Amino acid sequence: MKNNLHKILLAVMTVFYTAIPSYAVKLTPEANVIATKFGLAMGGVVAFSLILYIGLSIYNKFFVDEQIKDFNLRKDSLRTPTDKDEAVMMYIAKNRLR
Repeated sequence: MKNNLHKILLAVMTVFYTAIPSYAVKLTPEANVIATKFGLAMGGVVAFSLILYIGLSIYNKFFVDEQIKDFNLRKDSLRTPTDKDEAVMMYIAKNRLR
C-alpha cells in the first residue's frame, strides 16, 4: 500500500507541475471557465478512481479471502469450471488484488 501511495502522489505532483505553467498565462474568461471545468472533471475522475480502488480492496480483503481459502486452484490450471459459481470463484481467485 505504501508503494501505491507513492505512485499516486507522484502522479498528482506530475499533474500539478505540468498544470501550473498554464495558469501563469493570461487566459480569456471563456478559456478560464473551460480550464476550470476540465480540472473539476479530472478531479472527479481521480476521486472516483480512488473510491473504487479502496472499495474493491476492502471487498477483496473481507469477503473474497474467506471464500478463496476453501477453493483450491493451481495457477497453471486449465480445467474448465463446471458451473457458474465455480467459474466466478476461479475468476476471482486468479485475478484478485494483491
